[in-house]
Amino acid sequence: MVPGGDESLYGEELSTGALVGSWVVEHTHYRGPVSTLYRAKDARTGALAALKVMRSQFTATSTALRRFRREAATLQRLHHPHVVTVFGYGELADGRPFIAMEWLEGRDLAAELAARGPLSPREALELLEQVGAALQAAHDVGVVHRDLKAQNVVRLRGGGEAARVKLVDFGVAKGLSPEAPGASSLTHTGAVLGTPLTMAPEQIRGEAPDARTDLYAMGVLLFQLITGQPPFLGSTSHEVEEQHLHAPPPLASERAPVPTAVDAVVQRCLQKRREDRYPDVATLLEDLRRAIHGGQGPAWPGREVALYVEARVEGEPDAAAMERLDALLERAGTAAREVGLEIQVDGAGCLLAVAPLPEGAAEELAVRGRGLAAALSWLEAAEVPPRPPRVTLAIIVHVGPAPARREKVWPAPAGAGALLSLPGWVGAGLEPGVVASGEALRGLEGDFRAEPLGSRSGLWRITGRR
Repeated sequence: MVPGGDESLYGEELSTGALVGSWVVEHTHYRGPVSTLYRAKDARTGALAALKVMRSQFTATSTALRRFRREAATLQRLHHPHVVTVFGYGELADGRPFIAMEWLEGRDLAAELAARGPLSPREALELLEQVGAALQAAHDVGVVHRDLKAQNVVRLRGGGEAARVKLVDFGVAKGLSPEAPGASSLTHTGAVLGTPLTMAPEQIRGEAPDARTDLYAMGVLLFQLITGQPPFLGSTSHEVEEQHLHAPPPLASERAPVPTAVDAVVQRCLQKRREDRYPDVATLLEDLRRAIHGGQGPAWPGREVALYVEARVEGEPDAAAMERLDALLERAGTAAREVGLEIQVDGAGCLLAVAPLPEGAAEELAVRGRGLAAALSWLEAAEVPPRPPRVTLAIIVHVGPAPARREKVWPAPAGAGALLSLPGWVGAGLEPGVVASGEALRGLEGDFRAEPLGSRSGLWRITGRR
């Protein structure tokens, strides 16, 4: 190659200006043992991306190469607000594969703990709700992460006071069924993959993983978040593995000021036999909520699902359009009451309906599902005429803390609660159609068709039922 030409850009480490697909490399962000992570920018849109490029010495290893490609396929299948989004993947001219993912501004939970120390139990619960939702989405499509750890959970910057995290690095994910990504002969019983500090006993023994393998790692992560250290430590990997296999789990309450009820949750997660652990993410989280909230009231107290609908007239309004606007809102209000929603705001051109979320995970899921279904039915009822003036509906479904007072006031008074303070979650520029927050959609991805709303981070456009 010509000195100073392509060779200088496309060497073992890509240089600033190298073009990978449609992404231009800006700088090297992290050098890992198998791959290098670069910050890049889309040449067309200017959007930032994280480029993960395999090191050349591993491209000759068919297993490593297939595992890298499988990670891209797995991530593309997992469309979830708490799983990193994949934009595309391919190969460089020399055969090195790459994955282009969304660029996450923030730091992983290991760095978070190093910077500020242990989290409070309530903070840990807030983060694990999101991690659990991501894991459940993976389990629902037959994928076990197998390497859940603090370094693979990124806490995003911005977004106000609410902490938001994303699960990354599905490089050693394993399929649970023949149809799932990674369910090939790529990984066999007897292969040890994962990180010793977080590996379940069956991983260390080289046995086939299942969803409960990730629940063991959730227990490790919970312990680390509230105490600042993993439950098992040693000077060598072998020492740590022996403790995972044989040592009784320590008590978190002996290392940090946490409720003793949390100990029971950690202990069940860290059972040596997977049959003795929690059966699924939902059951684990339900117990953790009770443990942290002291067993008083509902497991997740004071939360509601809210539907906000705004009717708009496109073009110069006439009497017929205004009558149609009023009729649509009246119909929406009636339908809301029929599915158990309570009208909190009934204004000129808008409506806010809410319903409390029950304690049980299945019951809560059912209430949120009815809310999303109601929103779609409202939209279907709004038949838009071909010419202006048209009446359109913009609907958003959200979950948040219930107001301290249930006053029907608009605008909401200061401190009245997150759901009555509409600008805090509805925001500006609401688009026609049905939009849901990640928390409203959590666990219902299999029932509703949804796609990320590119202009509004954390929101999903609901396009119909599956």
